[in-house]
Parts: sequence; C-alpha cells; structure tokens
Amino acid sequence: MPKLKTQLAETTGTFKGKERKSFTEQIQQTEKEVSERLGKLPDILKEDGYPDVQAFMATYREAEAVVEQYNRSLAEWERQIKEKRRPPKLPERESVRNRLRQLQEQGRQQPHRKESFDRDSR
Repeated sequence: MPKLKTQLAETTGTFKGKERKSFTEQIQQTEKEVSERLGKLPDILKEDGYPDVQAFMATYREAEAVVEQYNRSLAEWERQIKEKRRPPKLPERESVRNRLRQLQEQGRQQPHRKESFDRDSR
C-alpha cells in the first residue's frame, strides 16, 4: 500500500487523471482486503488453539528471541571457524525447535484473562 500511495503522489499532471483514478481504486481495494484479513485474524488464531491475539503475540515474541539467540550463536560459531580457532560446539538446531514447540504449546494453553468489573463495587 505505501508503494501505491507513493505512485499516486508521483502521478501529477493534466493528462494523468485515469492513472490517478486507477491508483486510488487500487488503494481502496487494498485497504478493504487488509481490513477483512484483520477481522478474520482472531478467528484464525482461535482455530489454531490460541485464546486470543495477545497470547499469540506474546508467544511469537518469545519465539523470535529464541531464534535470534540461535542465529547469534551460529554466527559466533562460524566466525570462530573462519579464524581457525576451535569452536566449542555447533549450536543445536533440534533444541531450538523443541524450545519453539514448547513456547507454542504454552501460548495455546494460556487461560483466558477476561476480568469482569463491577462498576457498583467502588
């Protein structure tokens, strides 16, 4: 969508009316598709076993951190190999996969945290 908006802004001139109209229609269509997909997102996540979008995002962020740590360890190992030093050990891929699966299961098993507030109890 940003690319379409940039193209629309760059389309100036007297004889570019059809192009501007085309870009405007494409932007509106894209916005409609994005809105529909965002509306379906909670249902998709519930079908996959997550209680809500927040639980999925928390799990996703933790998984990202695990993968990032693995990538840093792998880069350090490769650097040591290039320097012809004896590296301690290649980071284990399988342990990372197991950790990601554990995080996924934890995210799916998080209880609903809906709290009901009684306005009269103040």
